[in-house]
Amino acid sequence: MKLKRRLNPEIQRKLDDAFFVGRLVTEDELALTPNFYEPVEYQGELQDYIQFHIKCLSPIPHELSKQFYYSNDIFTGSTASDHNYEKFREWIRIDYLPHVEVKEKIFECLQDKLIVFQLSCYNDYINVELVQVENIQPAAGGYTPIPGPQLRLDETKSDFENKLSGDRRPIVLKYYPSLFELPEFIYYQGTLYHVALKTNLNATTYSQEEGVDVLFLEHMEADFSNIVDARVDDLLYFVQTDALKTLKARFEQEANSLSRKLTVGETATQPGTADVVQGDYSDAALTSRYVFNESEWNFLNLLKMNARKKALFFQDEDLIAFHISVKTNMLSIIGGMSGTGKSQLAQLYGETMGLTYGKELLLIPVSPSYHEPNDVLGYYNPTTGVYHESETGLVRLLLEAEAHPERMYMVVFDEMNLSQVEHWFSPFISLLEVDPDKRYLTLFHADSRFHDEMYKPKVKIGDNIIFVGTVNFDDTTKEFSDRLLDRTNVIRPSKLSFREAYNIVSTFDDTTNVQTMEVSAKLFREEWVSGAPSLNSLTEAELTFLDELHTLLNNDDSQKGVSFRVVLGIAGYLSNIPVNPDGLLMISRGQAFDRQVEQRILTKIKGFESFVTPLVGSYSGDEYIEGDIMKLIRSELGQKVSTFERSVNALKRKAKELMLYGFAH
Repeated sequence: MKLKRRLNPEIQRKLDDAFFVGRLVTEDELALTPNFYEPVEYQGELQDYIQFHIKCLSPIPHELSKQFYYSNDIFTGSTASDHNYEKFREWIRIDYLPHVEVKEKIFECLQDKLIVFQLSCYNDYINVELVQVENIQPAAGGYTPIPGPQLRLDETKSDFENKLSGDRRPIVLKYYPSLFELPEFIYYQGTLYHVALKTNLNATTYSQEEGVDVLFLEHMEADFSNIVDARVDDLLYFVQTDALKTLKARFEQEANSLSRKLTVGETATQPGTADVVQGDYSDAALTSRYVFNESEWNFLNLLKMNARKKALFFQDEDLIAFHISVKTNMLSIIGGMSGTGKSQLAQLYGETMGLTYGKELLLIPVSPSYHEPNDVLGYYNPTTGVYHESETGLVRLLLEAEAHPERMYMVVFDEMNLSQVEHWFSPFISLLEVDPDKRYLTLFHADSRFHDEMYKPKVKIGDNIIFVGTVNFDDTTKEFSDRLLDRTNVIRPSKLSFREAYNIVSTFDDTTNVQTMEVSAKLFREEWVSGAPSLNSLTEAELTFLDELHTLLNNDDSQKGVSFRVVLGIAGYLSNIPVNPDGLLMISRGQAFDRQVEQRILTKIKGFESFVTPLVGSYSGDEYIEGDIMKLIRSELGQKVSTFERSVNALKRKAKELMLYGFAH
């Protein structure tokens, strides 16, 4: 959709946090719009792409609408967008459809559905980026967005209410930027608040007006869910506008005063000590585990900037998730399609922390001929008493790391699954979880005679070494064993769209200079890490979910399940999410838990239909039929823990593999 003029950068930044709902347009609504003829139609002379037109049913900011040529509130999206194409891959398997059927299938996918979307800007064009499609008839009267607050992990419902009506500190409405009119209501944990907010300097930060009381209605879970047709996490709800009018009438009759509630002490506790909901992310028992660390914050900002300068177009969330894995595990694995920059990401991470390529940072291209540890380490010749180091140079780096425990070192095994990892990497797998004081790699027997004093029988593998592997998933590679998957995270980063990448590249003139930060072993493994993992790091809901998931896996195969090793790994990961200067988690706990389920548990669900199908589900034509794990994820317990977007996609991907090949990887 072309605009009268390009939006200024500030408006574009605010739009990044904005969500809208709409429906597919009718042909009558397109009648007055030149060059558009059908709700879904081919795009361009070659008809390579398909565009679709959405009638917006939620408020459109004036700063945006004043740049429209037509006042019909119609936005356009296209399969030319990588993001939209991926959504249609998930929803209708677009990449398996004959070209002549794609248009019809997209129409069926969007017709008579409520569509949640965002808007992306490119020069003087604005385009739809699909988020989700709700299988519900859109309300004729349109929708009103009601935000939910984003709280720090150490904040409770009492803290939030004190911000509104006590000390009136700022609150964050993450998905409600100040482009929109000020919200009239806020919903949080079953309570609906009638507010009078004012904006702050930050686009998504607000505070309650002085002298205006906040009214509230409690126990609104059922009533509110009946009029909410779509939501984005627990931070934004799209409510039927006509139904909201009835709700406003209830406020006049039944609402209570929040200031009176706080004054007369109807909550008999102090902020930060009450309203602890078991299983909720704000569980006060977890608060001490999240502390802002300025050096870690600076490092992550450098990593993001360096990645952009080096044209490594990963989502910020993926960079943060990779960082958490690296600082809490001896081995992290980056997987995905070839050509996305997995090896470059690992190298850039090391370079950002001040490591020099070829010295403290070693890249080992794994060969299909690797069959045993000697291939990467070397071998001892008992006849000559000489140790012959492998050409990889790995032993030399390990010896130097042992001699300098204060420095960090990194080893990157590139395409490590070209050969069977459990064969050539076996000594390291056993050492991954051994206490640092006992973590010694044996090169040859201690009683052996040897002449080269540079080498010795055992090398200590300290916490100052980072191991990273990169892998592809295709017919040329080997499967990982459960033994290895138990001890590592397999991270599958998602790339930015080409259009987003172009916008980033155009902002950097110098793409060669990588800014570094000297990161010591003490800083990396102690100051940035929050203690030893413990079951106390998990909420009751998270533990119950993992118990239920273990039961599902273990029922059909006694060798499958969720081990204590895995649960402690998840606990350590969740305890080490970095926070920003405002005390907010840089990725939400729900997102982190979802990643851990996908990376540590779902990766082990592989094999033939008899075992996998009941767990991951199946496809009947285009219709996905839920399996046992999906039902658990969709349950009240599951949704209390996370929305599980990545795990849902992983389950559907495995179900498609079963349909196509009779086997899931």
